Amino acid sequence: MYYNAGLVLEGGGMRGAYTTGVLDFLIDNDIYFKDCYGVSAGAGHACSHLSHQRGRAIKVNTDFLNDKRYCSLYSLRKTGNLFGVEFIYYTIPQELNLYDYDAFKACKTNFYAVVTNVETGRAEYLLVRDLKKDMCKVVASSSLPLISQIQEIDGKKYLDGGIADSIPIRQSIKNGNRFNLVVLTQHDGYVKRPASLMGAMKIKYGKYPDFVEANRNRHLGYNSSLALIKREEQSGSVVAVRPKNPVEISRFEKDRDKLLKLHEDGYHDAEEKKDEIFALLKKAGEWSAEEDI
Repeated sequence: MYYNAGLVLEGGGMRGAYTTGVLDFLIDNDIYFKDCYGVSAGAGHACSHLSHQRGRAIKVNTDFLNDKRYCSLYSLRKTGNLFGVEFIYYTIPQELNLYDYDAFKACKTNFYAVVTNVETGRAEYLLVRDLKKDMCKVVASSSLPLISQIQEIDGKKYLDGGIADSIPIRQSIKNGNRFNLVVLTQHDGYVKRPASLMGAMKIKYGKYPDFVEANRNRHLGYNSSLALIKREEQSGSVVAVRPKNPVEISRFEKDRDKLLKLHEDGYHDAEEKKDEIFALLKKAGEWSAEEDI
């Protein structure tokens, strides 16, 4: 069932295993949204949710950890990307863990991959309608600075959407979503600190000063979004599902058991908030694509 609400998915690298658990809960309860905004790993995991493929996201996240084409210095040296773009976004879905592209196209949700324009330093929200044609937008959203190549789409240069808009709750509200489910990958009370690699950013992206500045100010936008989410939670317009405790894994975690446990945590945390989620969706009401025509 589709609801007249927004789904906002934070990134966080391998911490996104938490998000996969929440998304499996949504599939199990037939919950889909008018709009979905995915950032970085959140954009990647959203794909399996929107194709209704329960369990696929966490399998992709854990089954290939020891393959050097997935995430390794080998991949970084050979392709310029620590996370292997060709392997993750094309080989896996087309050969190793088949993706249902037709189911994605049939899904009514408006899916936006959030990216950062390297030349302007601003966030853009790229609509993804056909994943075979638009996978490049998901790749761009997930392309982390310093360890990924700049992705070019329609003459524009993009990197990780989390730089300019880590939690795009404002964009969802701006697009008319009065009610939103937000999935975070950091615990309640988390506060983002200023970037620690600004020297390297200046060296590598010196000819893109607006992008460098966006990196410098990232923590300000992030913490401002968290404050807005808190206010929206208090008003009953947002339900946020977030880890109860600090997530003790790295952005590049390779421990399969830890990732599976984090997936389970996401599912259980969403399940515990089931009444809140359904109360929110009841206020939002059902939605069909015809309403926007």
